[in-house]
Amino acid sequence: MAVRMLLLIALGLLSGCESRTDYGSCVGLGEDQNPKLHYRLSAQNVVIGIVFFELLAPPIIVATNETFCPTGPAEFPP
Repeated sequence: MAVRMLLLIALGLLSGCESRTDYGSCVGLGEDQNPKLHYRLSAQNVVIGIVFFELLAPPIIVATNETFCPTGPAEFPP
């Protein structure tokens, strides 16, 4: 029973990985960010990487593809 619960939690976390917002796709650590958008660290994706640190693929995928997500247009001083 406990194994099933852990598998369901793991499946829920993986399916909840944030890869896109209303302002565009998330970017990884080495990717160029659009200067016209404001980005924030996606805590949800970082938690997924930490939870699955023993597996090789999920933390690497999250770090290289989905670490920072756009939250809105960048504010430039007038």
